[in-house]
Amino acid sequence: MNKEILNTHAMQMILHAGNARNELNMALKDIENNREDSCDSHMEKARKEITLAHSEQTKVLQNTIQEDIQLTILFTHAQDTLMTVVSEINTGKYLIKIMKRINAL
Repeated sequence: MNKEILNTHAMQMILHAGNARNELNMALKDIENNREDSCDSHMEKARKEITLAHSEQTKVLQNTIQEDIQLTILFTHAQDTLMTVVSEINTGKYLIKIMKRINAL
């Protein structure tokens, strides 16, 4: 894997993680406004996007086992973005669960 391919994977990670974050933010806005159906739809899209980002990371990491790859600062940034958004999604899931209970009252 050369630097150009590595950076392409990194950009895909950033793109999909960013899409996941946007979907999460829309889900949180929906639950705030008591729109549970669209909230759930946005969370499903967020899950799909973060899975795509994680898949890109896995491709790179699998290649590092097979060949000596010099990782770039862009890839490190992509991993950081992925990890942060995964954490945000996990926290968002709990916030949504709490809000659904409050809205049910």
